[in-house]
Amino acid sequence: MDTKKGKQFKTLLKVLKFIYGNYTVLAVSRDFLFLFSTAAEIYGISVLGKFIDATTKILLEWNSFDFKSFLTSDSFKYLFLIFILWAVTHICNQIRGYLYVVIYEKTWSTTQSMIIGKVANSNLQDVEKKDFQDKVAFAPAYSIERIIDVYDNFSVLISNTVRLISAFVLITQSVGVSALLLALFVLPEAFFIHGERRDIKEFRDNSIGKLRFLAYVQDLALTISNFLELRVNNIFSFLKRRYDEEYDEYLNKYFIGQYSFFKSRAGLGVFSQFLKYIYVVYVLAISVLKKYSFGQFKALFDYVDVAFNSTSKITDSVSIIIINLEYIDEFFDLIEYEGFGDRYQGKIKLGKNTPLLEFKNLNFAYPDDPSVTVLKNISMKVEPGEKIAILGSDGSGKSTLVKILTGLYGVVDGGYFLDGNSTRELARGELKKKIAVVLQEFIDYHFSLKENIVISGQRKNVDNALYANVSKIAQVDRFKKSVGLDDASLLGKTFASGKELSPGYWQRLAISRMLYRNRQLFIMDEPFTYIDDVSAERILDGILKFLGEERSLIYITRSIRMLKKFDRIYYLHKGSIVESGSWEELIKKKGKLYKEFLLQDESIE
Repeated sequence: MDTKKGKQFKTLLKVLKFIYGNYTVLAVSRDFLFLFSTAAEIYGISVLGKFIDATTKILLEWNSFDFKSFLTSDSFKYLFLIFILWAVTHICNQIRGYLYVVIYEKTWSTTQSMIIGKVANSNLQDVEKKDFQDKVAFAPAYSIERIIDVYDNFSVLISNTVRLISAFVLITQSVGVSALLLALFVLPEAFFIHGERRDIKEFRDNSIGKLRFLAYVQDLALTISNFLELRVNNIFSFLKRRYDEEYDEYLNKYFIGQYSFFKSRAGLGVFSQFLKYIYVVYVLAISVLKKYSFGQFKALFDYVDVAFNSTSKITDSVSIIIINLEYIDEFFDLIEYEGFGDRYQGKIKLGKNTPLLEFKNLNFAYPDDPSVTVLKNISMKVEPGEKIAILGSDGSGKSTLVKILTGLYGVVDGGYFLDGNSTRELARGELKKKIAVVLQEFIDYHFSLKENIVISGQRKNVDNALYANVSKIAQVDRFKKSVGLDDASLLGKTFASGKELSPGYWQRLAISRMLYRNRQLFIMDEPFTYIDDVSAERILDGILKFLGEERSLIYITRSIRMLKKFDRIYYLHKGSIVESGSWEELIKKKGKLYKEFLLQDESIE
C-alpha cells in the first residue's frame, strides 16, 4: 500500500472511530436499520413478482370480482405482505433519517468544540502560522461536513454491497455469470466522475486564500460595532465592490468545474443506462427460453435494476469517500497539530504561592521574520509580591514582551523562569494558571454585564463577593448606575436588546475581568487608554490594595504618569532594557527615563 493510500485508509479509520466511538448506539442502530430495510426491499421484489402472477391468474380466470374470495386468494396474501414490507422499510428509513440528523448535529457540535479547544491550547506563534490558520479556516468550511458524509457513504457502501450480493445471487440463478457485465457498465461513469471530483477538490484547495478574504470582508461589514465608520465614511461601497469582484471571480471558476462535472455525469449516465437496457433485452430472451411467467420476469428485471443501481452507488460512494478523506485530513491534521507547546513541555508543577519571575539574557525574533531581533538580551526579575512597571514608547517591544510573559510565544534563545524552573520544563498550562492579564486590545464580550466579568473565572459557580469587590475597584458599579444597567443587562449591539458602552466602560470591564481571575501574577498592558487620569489613579490604587503584599504586578505603559507607585521601573527602548531602578533612583540618574519625564511635561516632586 503506497503512502497516499495508506494515509487515506488511516483517515477512514479515524472517521469511523470518531463516529462509532462517540455515537456508538446511534450509528450501530442506524446501520442495523439500513440492513433490515435492505432485506425487506430485496424480499419485496420476489413478493411483488408473485403478486403479479397471482393477480394475472385472477384477471384471466375470474368472470366477476368476489371480495370474500379475494381475501383468501394468493393475490391478497402477497399484496398484504407487500404493504407490510413497505411499511417496515418506510419506518426504518424514517428512523434512520432521524438518527442521521442527531449524528449530524452532534458531530458539528463535537468537532467545533474540538477546534476551539485546539486553538485555546495552542501558542500564539502556532496560531499565527499560515498553515495553522488555513487549517482553522478550512476545517469548518469543508472538513466537518465531509466527516458526516464519509460516514453516511460508508453506510451506503455496506448496505448496497449487501443489496448487490443478494441481487447478484438471484440473477445468476437465471442468467449465470453474465450478471458481472452490470458492474462493467458502471465503471466508465465512475472513473470520469471521480476525476471531475478531484479537479473540484484541487480548485477549492487553491481558493482557500480567497475564501478567507471573503469571510473577512463579510465579517467586517456585518459587525455592528463597525457600522459607524463604515457608514459615515462610505466604506461599505468599497467592501461591497471588493466582495462582489472577488466572489464573482471565484464563482465563475467554480461554475466551470461544476458544469463539467454535471455534463460528464449526464452523458455517461445515459450511456451506462443504455448498456443496462441492452442487458435487459438479453434477460428477456433468457426468460422467454426458460418460459418464465410475467411475475418472474418482473422480479428478474427488478433484480437487474437493483444490481445496476447498487453497483453505481458503491462506485459513487467509494469516489466520494476517497475525495472527502482528503478534505477531512485537514481536520485531523489540525487536531493532531503539534505546536511549540506540544513539543516543549515538562512535568514540573508550581506551588500555590506567587512565583519568582525572571528573564535571563532573553532574545526574541518572530518566527516569520527571524532576521529581525525584537527583544535583545532582556534580563529582569520580579520578586513575589513586587510591583514593577515597564516603560516604553511605540515599537519598543512592549507588546512582544507581554506575549512572552503570558506564554503565547515560546522562548528559544535565553531563559524565562518561574521559581527557578524554565517555562519549557513546566507542565502544560502551569504558567497560565498563575497569571491574569488585561490587554491593550481587549475584547468587548456581547454577553450580560456580569458575564463580562465572571467569564474569566474557572468555576461555574460565581463568587459574588469577589464579583462585587472587583466591580467596585474598576468603578463598574458606578457606571452601571449612571447608565441604568444591572447585572443581567446585555451589552453590545450584536443582539437587538444589547446596550453599547463607551470604550472607557468596556475597559473597566476588562480590568474587572482580570481581577476576577484572582491569580498570583497580574499583567496590565496599557490598561487605562480610554480612562481619564483621575479615575485611572483611583483604579490603580484599588488594584494595588487588592493585590496586597504577596501578589505581583507587571504594569506596561508608555506614560510616565503613576510610575512612582511601583517598586521598580524597567525602561524598554528598541527591544532592550536601557535602565532599571526605583522612580527616585532613575530621576536622580537623569538618564532616559528623566528625559522622557521632561518630554511628558510633568513636575518632579
